[in-house]
Parts: sequence; structure tokens; C-alpha cells
Amino acid sequence: METKVLGPGRDTEQVEAAKALLTELGYRISRLFEPRPFYSDGTPPPKVMKAAILDTETTGTNPQRDKIIELGIVVVEYDPETGQAYRVLETFNELEDPGCPIPPESTKIHNITDEMVAGKHIDDAAVATLMDGVSLVVAHNAAFDRAFMERRFPHFERKPWGCSFAQVPWNEEGVGSAKLEFIAYRCGFHYSGHRASVDCHALLEVLQWDLPTSGVKVLKRLLENARLPDIKVWALGSPFESKDLLRERGYRWAAERKLWFKAISATALDEEAAWLKATVYGDRSFQLELEKVTAINRFSERRGAVEVVKY
Repeated sequence: METKVLGPGRDTEQVEAAKALLTELGYRISRLFEPRPFYSDGTPPPKVMKAAILDTETTGTNPQRDKIIELGIVVVEYDPETGQAYRVLETFNELEDPGCPIPPESTKIHNITDEMVAGKHIDDAAVATLMDGVSLVVAHNAAFDRAFMERRFPHFERKPWGCSFAQVPWNEEGVGSAKLEFIAYRCGFHYSGHRASVDCHALLEVLQWDLPTSGVKVLKRLLENARLPDIKVWALGSPFESKDLLRERGYRWAAERKLWFKAISATALDEEAAWLKATVYGDRSFQLELEKVTAINRFSERRGAVEVVKY
């Protein structure tokens, strides 16, 4: 189906009639997104919590070399049981001079130029104050943003993180892509992306969407998955010839450690160990390095607590 955009300033009755006609003809209507100060008129529960929706724009993709040039944060109240958002408490957006030229290929993505950031600096104290009392940081592709944030603002190491890209089962819900702009389209709105606070507000809108298959609010599903502990299984001494089997099983190669690893739920460990024994280690005794992963270190470059277990 084709998307048609209806601009502002039209007569309400004409707009509604046009929308009804286009819908009848098989078109899908996409509204221009406008950030909301409230997400519910209801009375918040006694134990609302604060989430920080976060997005960074950077000079590149390598957190060891590249720098943050824009930081956006939207702080919102939410019900930890239902995922319902209430008031938007703060919107923060600041630019920072990285001390080097911004590569042209990066500027093509976010449209931030050297002139825009010249002499600017993100207010560290303001960021720390903003994060006071925040119980969860949410980013769309947290594995990218968290690495940059922990290098620039070390206190983010102490915050639990959730990822709306990796911790929402978009495919199971009939959403064919996990890209934020595509999900926004499925939610019925469009926006100009790749500027930090704009992306944060758009993500918050997505987090309040009811998933099309389960009917569960996106933020509720993310919270459920963020709370679960995982175990990162490192296959110590796995035979070279087992690499294709490990890859097909979902293991990834860590070149710096020369090991295959996979993150699984704690409840799946026995089943995984049995598969490894029968398929990879040929029923011989073997060892696994088990790394505990929680919201405090998930998506971070920092490692969790490690235990080596013999099977």
C-alpha cells in the first residue's frame, strides 16, 4: 500500500473525509509526528518510575576512536507493570565539538557540520542531574549508544539499559523491520530522523504502541525482557571444524578472544550444554566460560561476572 501525507492547516471535516476515502481505496495514512507532553490523562500509579530515552549522534561507529557530537535525552514517567507512560519530564539536546573534523559520510547521516559544533560542549553536570532517579535507560540499538556513553559519561555504567531494537520481538509481532523509521510508519506516523532528541521522542511514541499480534505495549515487552538475566556462553577450546555448526546455532566469533560465544537465557543453559557436548565436543569432557549478563552490563563493552564450568 502507498503512503499519503496530509499536511496541516486543512479543514477538519475535509481532512477526515479525505482520510476515510483514502483508507477505503487501500491507502495507509501517515501523520506528521509531533512530540507529546503527556501520554495518558489517567492518574499515575503510586510507584511510577523514570526512564531516559537516549540517542547519540557521533563522528563514526567506533567508540574507541569516534566521539559523540550530539546527545538527546527524554525523561518520562512510566508504570513499571504496564509500560504506560505518563508525563514527559525533561527534554535535553546538546551538541559537542569532537576536537576533530566530522567525516563527510557521518554528516550525510545526521546533517551535523563542523560549524554547528564549533566550541560547544555537553554540560556534564546537567546530564548527571537529568539522570538522577532514572531507573532505566532505553535506546534503539543500545549496543551502539551505550559504548559511546560509558566512555564519555562513566556514571552511565551504573544504570540499567534496555534496547528497543534487540529486546522487542518485532518479527514475531509481524513487523518486518526493526529500523525505527519503519516501525514509526507501522505506528502511523513519520518524522525527520537522525537528530538526537527528535529520535528520542519518536522512540517514546513507538514504545507506547500496542504490538499488532500480542496487543502488549512495546515498553511492557521491553521491560519484561530487560529484567531477565542472560548467560553469555563462551565455548572454550571448540574444535576448528565445528565453526559452521556453531555459526548456524547462533554463536558469534569474538576475534579479540578467538572464541565462539552466544547469549542465552539462564533456563536454557542445560539444553545448550547438552547440544555442545553432543555436537561440538564429541561427547568428550569440556569447559564453558559462563558470563552473567544483566541490564547493568548488557550492551556494554564491560564484562559480567565469569565462572568456568567443567562438563
